[in-house]
Amino acid sequence: MIKNTNMKKIQFYILMSFVFVLASSCQKQKGVEFTDLGSEFFISSSGYTSLDNTTTISIDNQQKNLSTIAVTNLGGTTANDSTITSTYTGSIALTGGKGSIALSDADLGMDTIGSSVKLQFDANFGGKPFSRFYTLTVKDPISVDFPAVDHRLDTTYYFHFDIAPKTATVETVKVQTKVSELGTYADVSGSFNAADSIPIKGSDYNVGDTLFVNVIGTVGTKTASTETAVVIKPNSFSHQSSFELSTANQAYDFVGDSVVPTGNESADIERTGSYTPTGLLVGFASMQNAEFVLATDADFANADKVAIAATDFSSAVKSVDNVAGGEVYIFRTKRGTGSYFYGIMKITKVDKPQGVLADSYIDIEYKY
Repeated sequence: MIKNTNMKKIQFYILMSFVFVLASSCQKQKGVEFTDLGSEFFISSSGYTSLDNTTTISIDNQQKNLSTIAVTNLGGTTANDSTITSTYTGSIALTGGKGSIALSDADLGMDTIGSSVKLQFDANFGGKPFSRFYTLTVKDPISVDFPAVDHRLDTTYYFHFDIAPKTATVETVKVQTKVSELGTYADVSGSFNAADSIPIKGSDYNVGDTLFVNVIGTVGTKTASTETAVVIKPNSFSHQSSFELSTANQAYDFVGDSVVPTGNESADIERTGSYTPTGLLVGFASMQNAEFVLATDADFANADKVAIAATDFSSAVKSVDNVAGGEVYIFRTKRGTGSYFYGIMKITKVDKPQGVLADSYIDIEYKY
């Protein structure tokens, strides 16, 4: 048993030696060499946006054994991949391992968002030259934040913006709005700070409108702007139900979401029907307070409370003698002298088995 254990140990050491030799061989084949330069430095930037005129590049030589570093702008590309060329060279003097340099627009050769250049930094320690690289990109100085905007009367939303160049100070701020891409921008009244907001009330627009907000900031001769699209979403009814109108003595109560006798004061809608020379007509009617206005599939999909309550009921009807599947109606009803109750309904099916009125029915979905 002891001999077997010793044999396993010997096999393990042989295997580990083989792995070490293999790893060393692979490292040599790949040409991996680890060289201690005896010095190193790290590069950072104050940042650079399309409203800035300069950026500060800082060097940190933690060993504190370098006195100067050369800087070369190698050029780069614009946001649309055009070439940026540069002949800029400079140097950074280090004291106690620290140093910095301010690079201007002219030194960098770029100012449009998304453009970038590659900077080369050359140092020499103990006769050994080495280089490090840093890519600087022009950032957008404007950020925005806003919630989803519903078509509501009772809520004011706020569109927040922040114009924040890295080193420059914003001088003027303007905000413009328009409805739809084909609209014309108009200035929003008032004065604005670099970090500010504008109110948006969904009920000031129509459901499905796209409100464009353009925020503009200037610094000297430089201007930055950002356009944001805000879609006005429906403030939909939260309840949905369905029912069937069939027998002649039954009606439906929209408010109570229930079947009631046709003579009940809460009977909002009942089935009607008649035989004519052209065939059986099946429709609906209200013998109480309900009124109906023909609408669209989009109205039903949105089921927007504000839009439905704003419907013009001056030409509303109390009955429709012949309905078809797919028709949509906005309705309102009330109890006594109380407030109106609004909703929207869709005829999902009309069936007239063998043309017999007694067997006919209408299926209805409604939102309220």
